[in-house]
Amino acid sequence: MNNLDNMDTDGHPSSPAGIEVAAAERAVHSIMGGLKNYSIFPPEHASTLTLLHSIQQAILNFIGRYGDLCLEVARKRIIYRGKTVFEGEASEDNPVFVLYRDGIRRVEFLPGVQEFELVGFFQIFNHYRVVPDEPEDDLATALWRAELPHILYEASYELWENEPATDLMQFKPADPDSSRETVDVDGHGWGSLHPDMDNDDYQKISLGLAEGEQSLWSLTPDEQQSLAALISEDRALDNKESAIRLMFLILSSEKEPQIYQSIVNYLRDEFRSALGNRNFRPAYLILDNFRKIEGHLALDKPWTVDIHKRFQAEIISAEILENLVGVWPLLSSMEAAELKTFIAVLQNLPTSAGLTMAGMLSRIESKHARSLIIEIIASYATRDQEVLVVLLSRQEEDLVLRLIRVLRDLTDSEVAAHLLQQVKNHPSSRIRQQALRILGRQELY
Repeated sequence: MNNLDNMDTDGHPSSPAGIEVAAAERAVHSIMGGLKNYSIFPPEHASTLTLLHSIQQAILNFIGRYGDLCLEVARKRIIYRGKTVFEGEASEDNPVFVLYRDGIRRVEFLPGVQEFELVGFFQIFNHYRVVPDEPEDDLATALWRAELPHILYEASYELWENEPATDLMQFKPADPDSSRETVDVDGHGWGSLHPDMDNDDYQKISLGLAEGEQSLWSLTPDEQQSLAALISEDRALDNKESAIRLMFLILSSEKEPQIYQSIVNYLRDEFRSALGNRNFRPAYLILDNFRKIEGHLALDKPWTVDIHKRFQAEIISAEILENLVGVWPLLSSMEAAELKTFIAVLQNLPTSAGLTMAGMLSRIESKHARSLIIEIIASYATRDQEVLVVLLSRQEEDLVLRLIRVLRDLTDSEVAAHLLQQVKNHPSSRIRQQALRILGRQELY
């Protein structure tokens, strides 16, 4: 597949930009071919080693000439600097589709990528290529846990697709008689669902146990206590979520600002408590429901806008986000579902949360946690240019280097160039070099 937009009449790249895109296309085809064929031979087979070496060289050759190989992942295609450089079908035979299905939205190969990192990347990809029957880490979470220093990725966690409807204004009081529900199958009632006792094909099977076998189904006192605790915890969580949904149902119809404010204060306190207790799902429900009601309430009840703004400012304050300090060391040991819920909470916070979280980086010792939090902060900066400008003045080298990649991808090249001019005076020599490098590349476009 060739990029005709950048080709001359003889089919050759016609500009420096076109040459770069064509080089990216060659590297990407090498990577995609490797992802498809890696599992054909055992990892130690000579053919596999040759494949990995050739892919590493293709990536390093590109990086040596053009810098980081940063690829956007769409549903069926890979995009480099706005140009499609690989495309396939929406199936597991297309590595791009698998990456996109599991939430990967960007992959970036950095200078110095090692063969062992490619091995890790390819092994993880092939393990999760087919969705496992049993719940476990997904592709995005496994890549994060692998901590490949020269292979970065960005993921989008789209959770709770099967949540009950949260446009609570749709709910109506139930008919008192509706509890006496009947089932009708093909015009018949419950009786039609019972087996015909006279049918020869029906066998009545006795599952009675001998008296001595009854102990197999008995619980010890410790087991009974553990089971009771689990049931109690599940009920408490269920009740918590039900209470949250009820509060939003009330908010949708409440007309008194004072009462409305009181309910929002209650939800703010519940959010703080959820973070402190690591109950991330209730925290997610609160943020998600606010996001869904704010639009129509701003039109129907304009006075709610200021209340919502205060709520957003309060939940990203250092006082509330301080509850996350105890969470950072636990991230690498979290189950995949809990980790994804936690990330979803962070992604749904107001973008100014990036400023608060940047101030907490000095207390994050885990390299795993630090890299993940920097990605979250970068996602805020991508959506909010004011946040980006403030964060670029930070002293944390790893954070600013990540934000420079945000600058590189801005659609407004003039704004990007202006901010890069500021960054090139940063105290860090690595940051200055990276800013100058990107400024030089922009002159090609």
